[in-house]
This record gives sequence, C-alpha cells and structure tokens, in this order.
Amino acid sequence: MFAKLKKKIAEEAATAPRSGVRIPRTISKESITSVGADSGDDFASDGSSSRDDLSAQLLRRNHQIRKLEAKLSDYAEQLRIMQKTKEKLEIALERHQDSSIKKLQEQSESHQANRTKMAEGMAVALEKKDQEWMEKLAALEREKSALSAQLEEMMKQSLTLFQKRDDLDELDGFQQQELAKVKHMLLRKEELLGQQEQELQQKEVEVEGAKQGLSEVRGQEKPEPVCPEPPSTPAPSPPTSRTTVTNTSDLNDSREINFEYLKHVVLKFMSSRDAEAYQLIRAVSVLLSFTREEEEMLKQTLEYKMSWFGSKPSPKGIIRPSISGASTHWS
Repeated sequence: MFAKLKKKIAEEAATAPRSGVRIPRTISKESITSVGADSGDDFASDGSSSRDDLSAQLLRRNHQIRKLEAKLSDYAEQLRIMQKTKEKLEIALERHQDSSIKKLQEQSESHQANRTKMAEGMAVALEKKDQEWMEKLAALEREKSALSAQLEEMMKQSLTLFQKRDDLDELDGFQQQELAKVKHMLLRKEELLGQQEQELQQKEVEVEGAKQGLSEVRGQEKPEPVCPEPPSTPAPSPPTSRTTVTNTSDLNDSREINFEYLKHVVLKFMSSRDAEAYQLIRAVSVLLSFTREEEEMLKQTLEYKMSWFGSKPSPKGIIRPSISGASTHWS
C-alpha cells in the first residue's frame, strides 16, 4: 500500500510540471508530514505494535489516501478549468489583437485620407494664393507701366518746356541784340544828322559869303542903267553842288546800313526755328514793306508748319509784291 501511495505521489509530482499547474505548498507540506508521520508510525509499529494496531493504521492510511485522491481529483478539475480559461484567454487575446490591428489599420487609413485631404486643401490654397499674388503682381506691373508712361510723358513735357524756355531765352537775346543794333543805328543816324546839320550850317555861311561877294562884284561891274532891269537869278554856285554830293554820300551810307540790317534779319528768319521765325515776321514785313495780306499769309504758313493738324493755307486774291511792283495772281 505504501508503495502504491508513493507511486501516486511520484505520478502527481511528474504530471504537475507538465500541465503547468503548481501544487500549493500547503498541500505538499501536509502530504509530506502525513507521509513522514505514517513512516514513523510504521517504524514504531514494526517494533512494538500488534496486528490490531496495524489494521487501525491501515484504515487510517486508506482514509488519508482517499482524501488525497479526492484532492487530486479536485486539482485535476481545477487544472482542466484553468486550461479552459487559458484557451478562452488566448482566444480573447487573439480577438483583441485582431480588433486592435483592424482599429490600427482603420486609424492609419483615416489618417492617410485626412492627410491626403489636407494636402489637397493646402495645394488648392497655395494655388489660390499664387493666383492672387500673380494678379497683384500683374496689377503692380500695370501700375508700373502706367507710371513709367506718365514719367516719360512728364519728361517729354519737361524737355519741351526747357526747349521752349531756351527758345524764349534765345529769342529774347536775339531781340535784345536786334534792339541794340537798332539803337546803335539810331545813334549813328543821330550823329550823322548832327554832322550834316553842322555841315549845312557851314555851307549856308559859305553860301551867304559867296552871295555877298558876288553881289559886290556885280555892283562894281554894273554900268549905270538907263532903265532899271530885273535882277538876274544867280547861277548855282559850286558850294551848292558840293553840298548835294555830301548829302548823296550820307544817303548811300544809310542805304548800305539798312541793306546790312535787312540781310541779317532775312538770314536769321530763314535759319531759325518756326517759333523764332514767327517772332520775326513783323520785322521782315516792315523791312520788306509787306502788305497786311502778305504778312497774314506768312503767319498762317508758319502756324501750319508748327501745328500737327490743319491744312496748308492757300493765298487768295491778288497779292502785289512791294519789291518788283508786278501783280501776281494766285489760283
């Protein structure tokens, strides 16, 4: 019997680590103490007990063996329950892993979808921003071109204003030069007139002296007349002819001065710009003795040359040139 008990204990000890279920320490200790006690009793009974004691001990041992068998059956049942719970836990773990993997996949897919949506939204927003910036840049370019055109126009206007101012300054200088020339000519004329007046006074004095000498000579050569005769007109004396020659030379000098001035004015009129020539119309018309129609025709011609629009004026009627005196018909 003890051999069977030891064999069962050895089988339980061998099957316990294989199944993975640990036997509580209390049970193992009780079994060990009970086995030790039984072995001590056996040794004691071997020495001094009788057959009755052995039967009682055997009954007690059988009772203990039944208890141990009941405990072993309980342990086996617990082991089966734990095995089932283990299988259930493994199945639940697998299900949980599958669900967690599915959730992770769904979350990753949703994250990817959100990321693509955000990328598309950012691309659309960037395109809109690019379009807005391109429109702003185009507007700035248009403003820049308009401002550059205005600047060029202002520069042209400033250049034209500077040119007009230079022309006006040049015209003022030319007018002042012409006025100075006219003043110089007038002063020279006054000097010539003063000299001519002095010469005339001297000639008059000489003529008076010559007349007195001639009258005295005639009074000495004249015989006593029977009847009075009218006095004869004196012949022109040489001083008078000399005086005429002096006046003719002065007239030639004045004509030469007028011709030089006329030549200068005509050359300036032909070589100057339209604006300066327009200012010289009056001087040319006075020097060349233009009529009012000729002067008006010259003004209209210069205005047509200076303007961008309009038609070329055509002379109407009969214009008589003051130089040749011949009439010219304009169709």
